[in-house]
Amino acid sequence: MNVLLMANWGMGFEIFKALHHHPDIDKIIVVTKYKPAGNDPWENILYSDSLRLGYKTIVEDMISFRDLLEIIHNDHIDLLVSHAFMKILPEFIFSAPPKGSINIHASLLPKYRGASPSKWVLKNKEIKTGLTCHYIDKGIDTGDIISQVDIEVEQGDTVASLIEKGKRKVNLLINVSLSLINDASFVPKKQVSA
Repeated sequence: MNVLLMANWGMGFEIFKALHHHPDIDKIIVVTKYKPAGNDPWENILYSDSLRLGYKTIVEDMISFRDLLEIIHNDHIDLLVSHAFMKILPEFIFSAPPKGSINIHASLLPKYRGASPSKWVLKNKEIKTGLTCHYIDKGIDTGDIISQVDIEVEQGDTVASLIEKGKRKVNLLINVSLSLINDASFVPKKQVSA
């Protein structure tokens, strides 16, 4: 399977590592942030590591949606994978790959759609959160759910600690999700309002 990964930050890097080690992935093309003078060690990690491993790596600000469509067709992309990509993908992009487009979101959808879900989990004193892999549709984090993993919220947790807990669960989420996506009998779960 050929994958177009559009992701950022530490969680995006963990998704990349899971895809890199997955036996069914033949090709990964990476679209991500790059700031030459960035101070945050996580900001450029995906860019740097994907280049180091020899993957075609594109700075997200340097590519248009039309260019992305060309990549999907010319590189025979089967699946688009997204995380913390700060542009809403138009339908002509997310519907182009034969196996669809998926997003990894840091909450148990349908709760806490949109940006900064961990912040809201803590603010609302949840005792459980998690990661969701879902299909991308026209809404924001509203697509059908493929799989989810739980994360316990403990006293003293911060946004950073929840992200670290999530990173440790990404490989499981990716492996389960890819297995389901490749199962012709699999039916994803519709989201209902939170």
